[in-house]
Amino acid sequence: MTKCLPYWLKSALIFSIILASNGCDKFNRTTPTAPHSNPSVAEQSPSLNYDREKLTRGIEPNAVLSPWFVTEAGQTSLIRDLFEGLTAYDAQGNLVPAAAESWQTEDNRNWTFILRDGLKWSNGTPLTAQDFVLSWQALAQSESPLKSYLLYLNVQNAQAVLEKQQPLSRLGIFAETDRTLLIRLNKPTPYLPEMLAHVALLPQYHDLNLMVSNGAYLFSSRDENGIHLVKNPYYWQKEAVSFNAVDYLFTENDGGQRFDVLWSPKRAHENRPENVQYFPQLCGYFYEFNLRDPKLADPLVRKAVASLVSVTSITNHEMPNAVPSSYFLPKAMLQGQDSHWEPVVAEQLLAQSKITEKHPLTLQLSYDDFALHRNIAHRLARQLSESDLLRVETQPMSWQQLQEKRTRGEFQLIRSGWCGDFNHPMAFLGLFYSKSPDNKSGYANESYDALFEQALKSTDEKVRLDIYLKLSDIIQRENLLLPLFQYTTPVYISPSVMGAQPNSIGAIYSKHLWRKVESATP
Repeated sequence: MTKCLPYWLKSALIFSIILASNGCDKFNRTTPTAPHSNPSVAEQSPSLNYDREKLTRGIEPNAVLSPWFVTEAGQTSLIRDLFEGLTAYDAQGNLVPAAAESWQTEDNRNWTFILRDGLKWSNGTPLTAQDFVLSWQALAQSESPLKSYLLYLNVQNAQAVLEKQQPLSRLGIFAETDRTLLIRLNKPTPYLPEMLAHVALLPQYHDLNLMVSNGAYLFSSRDENGIHLVKNPYYWQKEAVSFNAVDYLFTENDGGQRFDVLWSPKRAHENRPENVQYFPQLCGYFYEFNLRDPKLADPLVRKAVASLVSVTSITNHEMPNAVPSSYFLPKAMLQGQDSHWEPVVAEQLLAQSKITEKHPLTLQLSYDDFALHRNIAHRLARQLSESDLLRVETQPMSWQQLQEKRTRGEFQLIRSGWCGDFNHPMAFLGLFYSKSPDNKSGYANESYDALFEQALKSTDEKVRLDIYLKLSDIIQRENLLLPLFQYTTPVYISPSVMGAQPNSIGAIYSKHLWRKVESATP
């Protein structure tokens, strides 16, 4: 149940390397490495003279200017400053209308999006619904691995168009008028608006040789120091954009330059920790139960095992800035569901499954042998070993061996993880839908499937939200996983910069920020 595509990319992120499918949680291969950054961020002080007109952000030298060739989450901030899709996110990470001012559907398969009046590209030419059609068609015939996102999106005829069995004109996106865009899907997808915020679907100018965009900023220049943007005078909401310029400076050769915003600074805990915020990611760390194992197929046994684990203790010792959680869904999606608690006596549950001191249950914990995963596995083993009815063995191995064991089903408890591709519960809940290709556990539950399919068809948001919680409750009650924590990312934010708020989609748009500069006292 790992995810191989960059979680922020496949949206079905394409965000774990790009979506080309669904894949491998980006945290599976190795221990999360120390983030890159420059210690100079720690030297900032509110007393320094800040530039009211310009924002300075850090970025790796491999930054790209095309949404189609994004390969890392750190590249998306620049792309989101330059381009804007049909939908986007506000500062809190909530989905909001962007190039599209509204949308509607009667069946979750056929959608109508109405573009804002008077939209323009950064060169002043009109931006119309046909530009989105041409962009999606160009993506479909490009060499970008992100074109597979059209399949994940369930766009009508996407498979045949990508395989060149049908012409581009058959792809399920059409311009009815300059402002009316029609999207046709193969199956009901009520979370389409959330998926449309993905970088793969940002509009591209018809002449790809020109650096023309439609976001709050436009490209000015690129030099040995970084990439320089200026405010787009044709952006529909330009009056709300505070900074006139944004410099994305390369973190490897900044020459002592100070940053206003920097993702994953080195030694975040040392660099003025009061200025480092931890943004929750749509990524969870957990152990998978092998539901085909005769003993672990018993929900009472899984419940007993889960009751012996202190997720808070493990997280505080090994990932102190992560969010400890015994739930599969990210905390922001639980709507208080994680406040429920039920006392459990593990030995009583195990005894009901005929597990005794004379006939204890042997549990094998399989994990990839990197420091973080090793330490977590050992802590987990010690906690489970507190029961006299369990005998716990740890099985370290290479990442490749771990994947092979998972594929063959040769495990009992195996280290795993999942990154949601878009900010919606269905990016997670599909893992236990029996007809989903992402369901690797073998779990099949008619009640779960019926609820899942009901959520796909319902056009009532309140009804869907209630179903999502019911599905989450089934996962929890049956202990289909052994969740431990939700990942976070440290972000350095200058004390003079206002408007940035932690959000689970890892987005800080420069257009949402402004500078607070105190007047000097005479």
